Amino acid sequence: MVEIMVVVVIIGLLAAASLPAYRLITLRSRAASVVNDLRTFSTVFITYSLQNGRYPDDGDPQVVPPQVAGQLPGNFSQRTPIGGVYKWNFDIPADGVPAKAAIIIQAVSGNALLDDLDQLETVDKQIDDGNLATGNLQLGSTNSLVFIIEK
Repeated sequence: MVEIMVVVVIIGLLAAASLPAYRLITLRSRAASVVNDLRTFSTVFITYSLQNGRYPDDGDPQVVPPQVAGQLPGNFSQRTPIGGVYKWNFDIPADGVPAKAAIIIQAVSGNALLDDLDQLETVDKQIDDGNLATGNLQLGSTNSLVFIIEK
């Protein structure tokens, strides 16, 4: 009986030691997916701007602007890996962050953005300066992520 208890305790300790590593892997995986999406989307918007002399019109959450409808991947209109949805923002304030052109990850009804600050900072570290108050990825006034393409 004692041997079984020792085995159970050892397994419990190993499981407890692996949880932080699992969380870190999950944070990095989600962040990498979001960073990949933002880079892909921004490339499409920048290419459109270079070819047409202006950015596409401002859009609604999860709605692909008609000007780039055939160029943006389908995941623009789906839930993001960190919750919330993508939104194209042009020529209007980007959730309190000054930007001419930006991609916003924002919460919508029934689809909240993760409020895990570690997750948001991990995204910022992978694509920007690691500080959510500065750089091209900032935290907006309603806790949405704003990826600035042009200031």
